[in-house]
Amino acid sequence: MAHGANNVYENGRNLWDGSTNAEGPVREAYQGAAKFMGAAEAEGNIAYGVADLGLSAFGLARTVLKPDAWRLFKYVRTDYVRGYTEASKKGLFLEATSDGFTINSIHDELKK
Repeated sequence: MAHGANNVYENGRNLWDGSTNAEGPVREAYQGAAKFMGAAEAEGNIAYGVADLGLSAFGLARTVLKPDAWRLFKYVRTDYVRGYTEASKKGLFLEATSDGFTINSIHDELKK
């Protein structure tokens, strides 16, 4: 939840101010942890991006209940499907687009 809220904050701030360099508290925590361990701020940004991509992949790959699932005593394995199968096309497009931006920002940080 913290990563999602931080992404909303950073993107909203960038849209509001017309800038591209907003940093939320979660990203700043990653940067602080990187500096504490003797690395540069860029490594904190890379770690933040990798964690963001990992959480995105987990959300798509996790199992969720099918809409028509019912149970007598407990749900069985066939009552679950992967998250991406229940997502809308617009939702998957938005997820892929945001992941693309994250990959691009990781690539930019690696160049530094």
